[in-house]
Amino acid sequence: MPEAQIIGVKQLYTNLKKISQRTAKGESFIVVRRSQPLFRVIPYQKEESKKYTLKDLEKLQFNSGDKDLSKKIDEVVYKHK
Repeated sequence: MPEAQIIGVKQLYTNLKKISQRTAKGESFIVVRRSQPLFRVIPYQKEESKKYTLKDLEKLQFNSGDKDLSKKIDEVVYKHK
């Protein structure tokens, strides 16, 4: 992802249409007020489809002595790694 351009709140307000068009083309911005970052404006990205289905979960079997059981469950259920 290219580096975000820093813009002021007033610049965002004044040029909202241009900035939204540029964001739609992949640019991102960090909006600041008095040199303090407030928020980012980034392109929208569709969420990736679910990695697992219920059928996949039915196939999983965890060893009861597995010390990483909680971590494996989090990876499957919450997509945490």
